[in-house]
Amino acid sequence: MNALSHCDTIRKEADTMVVARHRPTRLLISQKAITHNIAVVQKAAQARFIFAAVKDNAYGFGLLPVSQAALHGGAQGLAVAVVDDGLALREAGITAPILIMSLISATDARLCAEQHFIVTVASLSWLQEAAAYLADTPAPLLVSLAVDTGMARIGTRDRAELAASIQYLQERPAQFTYQGLMTHFADSDIVATDYFHRQVARWHTLTDGLPEPPMVHVANSGAAIYHAAEVPTDVVRIGTALYGLEPSEGTVRPDDYLAQIERLESELIMVKKVPAGEGVSYGHTYMTDTDQWIGTVPIGYGDGLNIKLRGFSVLINGQPCPIVGKLTMDAMMVRLPGPLPVHTPVTILGQDGDRRITLADMAKFTGIAAWDLSIQFSDRLPRLLTD
Repeated sequence: MNALSHCDTIRKEADTMVVARHRPTRLLISQKAITHNIAVVQKAAQARFIFAAVKDNAYGFGLLPVSQAALHGGAQGLAVAVVDDGLALREAGITAPILIMSLISATDARLCAEQHFIVTVASLSWLQEAAAYLADTPAPLLVSLAVDTGMARIGTRDRAELAASIQYLQERPAQFTYQGLMTHFADSDIVATDYFHRQVARWHTLTDGLPEPPMVHVANSGAAIYHAAEVPTDVVRIGTALYGLEPSEGTVRPDDYLAQIERLESELIMVKKVPAGEGVSYGHTYMTDTDQWIGTVPIGYGDGLNIKLRGFSVLINGQPCPIVGKLTMDAMMVRLPGPLPVHTPVTILGQDGDRRITLADMAKFTGIAAWDLSIQFSDRLPRLLTD
């Protein structure tokens, strides 16, 4: 094997995602719940077109299963952060519109045109650079111009530059299509609305009177649900709401109108009686004060569970069983009510009997936002689409 082919082999191996299918731990995604959540947003916003934000492995829930579920459930397009996510969706046979929400290199303009991606563009200079790569493109590049109204992430704050960018696109129909105009709200999901309204005012200052494209998309989940009367909602981009995560974490509106989409389940792989005065897990941060039945569950922080979940209760036979001791990389220990059989099911997230555990519950326990918890779910967790 020569050096080049050896490097190629290493690169391919490094890109291989190992999924742990030979253990009882798995993440189930509900088609019904995703369909329900899309319907909630559509009703609130009266949206004609919904982009389902599936960036970062669909907030940790799985790029392909969530994308398929979202399109089946009523979304018309998908929104990702990087070109590679879009390519993976195309390779999976998905033909729906795909919005690349982050800025890309001008050198990828032709690739994105060929794949019919809608790319986000923040400056006239980028368009001028990209034009060189689109001299003989078989299809024009679909462009969504970004306006910065107060997020300070991407987009222009200069109306003259925005107008010049629109004119540049319109004068070059063989290379570009003026497809979208967008901004992003920093505070559309909190009780205080002063900054949100400041952003809305700046949007009008920068865009009113300029030519509009087919897709004007400014509303994220919070804006679509709470502020539909104040901003354009013909086209919306939804992330948190898609995943059943109340955008305001219950501060603006109770969280029972969205459906939980996930069920994270496993089972007991070992059960033992541990005498009083013994330590459990690394560092013996948990000591038994009586004889206790301890069960081992094959999921740990290597699967994306946060180490702050020590003391959080999972459900076994509908009963809360606390995690004891430090989570290990591949397993955690729980205190059992008695000598339960090996293979007894364990619910980490989801319904068991009359009780239910949600990411919101984990968020309250750890002090970490629900979407910051889900994004940590590792690639080795099998993700399966259900119902």
